[in-house]
Amino acid sequence: MTTAVPTDLRQRRGQAVVVNDALVDLLAEQAPLTVVRGPRGYGKTTLLDTWLQSRRPTGQVVRLALTPQCRDVERFWFLLEEALTGDGSTEPGTSRSRALAHLARRTAPLTVVIDDFHRAGSAPGAEPDEDLVELVRRNDQVSLVVATRTVRPIETTGSLSVDLVLLCPEKLRMRPDQVRQLAALLGADLGAGEADRLVEGFGGWPAVIRSVLTRLGTTGGTVTPEVADDYLGSVWNDLRDPALQEFVLRTAVPETFDAELAEALVRGAALHVLREVRASGLLREELRNGRHVFSYPPLMREALVRLFAENQPDELRRTHTIVMDRALRGGDVVAALRHAVAAGDLASVERVLREYWDDLVTAHRDALVEVIRTMPAGDAARCPRARVVVEEVARAPVDARALELRWPAGDLRGITAELAPERAGTDETTYALMQWGVAALLTGDFPTAHYAFGRARTRSQQDPYGAPLAALATLAIVGTHAVAGDLDLASAWLDDPSLRPDGRLPGDESLHAWERLVTAMIAVDRLAPEAAAAVGAMGERARRDEMWACTVLLEASHAAVSGGAVEATRWAARLRAARHYLPRGRFAEMSLQAAEVDVLLAGGLDEQARYVARTLPRNTLTFDTHAHVAFRVGNHREAVLTARDALRQPGLSRRASMRLRLVLAGAHDALGEPAAAVAAFTEAIRVAQASGQRRPLLVLDHGTFVALAAGDRATLALWPQHHRPVRERPRTALGTLLTPREQEVLRALRHHSGPVPVAEAMGVSVNTVKSHLRSVYAKLGVTNRTAALGRAAELDGAAAPTGDPEG
Repeated sequence: MTTAVPTDLRQRRGQAVVVNDALVDLLAEQAPLTVVRGPRGYGKTTLLDTWLQSRRPTGQVVRLALTPQCRDVERFWFLLEEALTGDGSTEPGTSRSRALAHLARRTAPLTVVIDDFHRAGSAPGAEPDEDLVELVRRNDQVSLVVATRTVRPIETTGSLSVDLVLLCPEKLRMRPDQVRQLAALLGADLGAGEADRLVEGFGGWPAVIRSVLTRLGTTGGTVTPEVADDYLGSVWNDLRDPALQEFVLRTAVPETFDAELAEALVRGAALHVLREVRASGLLREELRNGRHVFSYPPLMREALVRLFAENQPDELRRTHTIVMDRALRGGDVVAALRHAVAAGDLASVERVLREYWDDLVTAHRDALVEVIRTMPAGDAARCPRARVVVEEVARAPVDARALELRWPAGDLRGITAELAPERAGTDETTYALMQWGVAALLTGDFPTAHYAFGRARTRSQQDPYGAPLAALATLAIVGTHAVAGDLDLASAWLDDPSLRPDGRLPGDESLHAWERLVTAMIAVDRLAPEAAAAVGAMGERARRDEMWACTVLLEASHAAVSGGAVEATRWAARLRAARHYLPRGRFAEMSLQAAEVDVLLAGGLDEQARYVARTLPRNTLTFDTHAHVAFRVGNHREAVLTARDALRQPGLSRRASMRLRLVLAGAHDALGEPAAAVAAFTEAIRVAQASGQRRPLLVLDHGTFVALAAGDRATLALWPQHHRPVRERPRTALGTLLTPREQEVLRALRHHSGPVPVAEAMGVSVNTVKSHLRSVYAKLGVTNRTAALGRAAELDGAAAPTGDPEG
C-alpha cells in the first residue's frame, strides 16, 4: 500500500509525494536503532515526515537536521545537546559528555530522529556513531532513527550490538504503482508502460522521477529522460568530492563495468569510490562468470553521459577509447564499435568494421545497423563499410527465426584474401559486399548471401573495369544456389552472360578455380556422369581454408557413391584429418564431419557412422545426417521423429529437405506404414524435380525406391542409370516386408544363436542387432528366433532368405 501525502506535509518541497505504507510501519515499530540510507532525493526526509505526522511515536520526540558545519564533530554534539536540553546545560564538561549523560539518565521513552546524518563528524575516528550505538544499547528507553546518504559505522557496528532496522535504497525506490499515483497527484498524463519505463530507466529514484512528472504535469507532452538532466546535474555538483564526481561520470560511459575496468577508467582510489557508490544504491550489481559487474539504470546512465559531454567533452572521448580497447580485448565487438563511434574515432570505426565484419554482419546484424545509424552522416559517408551497413545491410531480407540457428562464419579474411583491394584492385565497398555474402553463406543464411552477392554483381557491372568482379559475384551466386541445393538455378546462372562477356571467363586463375568448384558441386549432387571429371578438374588448393575443405568434401562424397567399405574408410580418415585445419563448430568443419558420417553410411559402416555422429552438433546443417543414421541402424521411430522435427526448422537446404523426406519414406516403409511412406516419398520427389537434386535418392536402396515409385515412369527416371544395381533382384514377399539391413540380420540369425554372436559376425553393436530384431519380430508377427526363421521360410519358400541384399 502507498499513501499520498498532501502538500502541507512537505513544506520543504512544496509538492505532493507518495510514501510506501510498509516503510512507515517499520518505523512505527520503534526498534532501538533504525537507519534510513539512500542517495539524495531517495525520499528519506519525506518518509520521516510522514511517519512522525501519521504514526507519531509514544513519548518525547527530538528531531535534528544536521548542517554542513556538523562535519566538525564538536558542532554535532553541540546541536544535539541543544536539541535535548532546550536552552543548554550548566553541567561541567563538553557538549558530547553532557548530551550522552542526558540520554543515559533518560527514564521515559524518547525517540531521537537525526536527518542528514552523513554530515556528522567526517574525520576518521571522530564520528559519533559508536557513542550513539553504545547509548542505545545501554538505555532501552531511547530509540534512535538516523537518515543518511552513505554507509556509516552506526549501521555496521549497530547491527552487531542492538536490534537494527535498515531501510536501504532497494526499499526506498519507487514502484510503478507509486509512480502512477504520484503522476495523478501532479496532473501528469502517463502513457501505457511509461511508469515502468521511468522506474527501470532511473532505478526507482524518487526525486528524479518526481522532477520528470512535475515537468510533465506543468508543460504536458510526453516523458523524455532529458527533463531529469538538471536534477542529476545538481546531484553531481552536490557530490563535491572530485574523485567521486570523476568516478560517476567515467563509469557511466560503458553499459556495464567491473572493478578492473573502473581502475582503468579512474586511476587511484577507484575501488574505494566504487564501494561508496555501490553502497549508496546508485549502482546495480550482478554476478557474471564469477565477476561482480556493475551498471547504472539506463536513463540515468544516458543523463550522466550527457553531463559528461557538456562539461568535459575531450575526457569523454578519451574514456570511450579506453572502453573500446577493453571491449575488443574482451571479444565484445559491438560494444567496441559503439564506443568507437561515440568517440568520433573514424579510424577505429573502420578498423573494427574491417577486422570483425563477419561477426558483425551475421551474429550482430541489428546491433550493427543501430550503432552505425548513430554516426554523423558525413562520417558514415566517408567509411565504405558504414555506407554498406546503411545502404545495404539495413535493407536486406532477414528471417528472424532462422537467425536463431546460426553458427560463427569462420575464416572470412582467409577465404576472401584474393578479393582484397590491395590484391585484386577491388574497391572497399564491393569487397565488403562480397565478404558479407561469404559470411552469410558460411552461416547458412542463403537469402542474405544471394542479396549481398547480387548487390556486389550489380555494382561491378556498373564499373567499366569490373568484369572480373562481376563474374566472381556471379559464380558466388552459383555457389550459393548449389549449397542451398537449388541445382537447376545454379546451372542456369552458370550460363549467365556476365561470366563470359567476351566469350571467355575474365580474370586470373582464382576465378577459374571457383568455376571448377561450383561445377563439381552441381555434378556431384546431380549424380551426373561427368561428376568424376568435374571432381578431378578441381585441383588442390594450397591454402587449407573453407574452399579447400569444400574440395575435400566433394571428392569424398563422389567416391562414396560408388565405393565400398574400404574406400569409405579411406575417405572418412581423410575427412577427419581435414577437420583439424578448421575452426570447430563452424560451417566447413561441421560439413566435413557430416560428410564423414555420410561416407561411412555409404560404405555400410553404420556403427562407425553412429560413433562419429555422437559429437556432431544438431542444427539445420546436420539434422538430415542424424536422421539418416537413426534410419540406417534400425531406429526407425527415432528417424521419423528426428526428420519431422527437422522439417519444421527454417533455413534447410533443398538437399537436406529432400533427404529428410526420403528418410521419412524409408522409415515409414520399414515400420509398415505405407500411406505415410508414400506421402513422404511424393514430397521428396517434388523437391528433386524442382531442384535437380539426385544424390539424396541414395538414402533408399533401389528396391525400396522402385516400390515407392509404384511404376511412375517420371519418378523412376530420376534415379540415374549408371547408379542402378547391375543385377536387379525382384522384391520378394519378405523383401517387401523387411528392409535390406533387417534381411541381413535375419540371414545372420540363421547361423548364430542370438544378438551377441550376430553382432560380432556383422561388426556392429549388440544394441543395433537387438533394435533390428525387435523390428523383424514385430513385422513377422513372431517373438523368437525359431519362429522368425520359420516365418521367413513361409514367405520366401526357403529355410531363410539368401542372396545378396539389394543395393
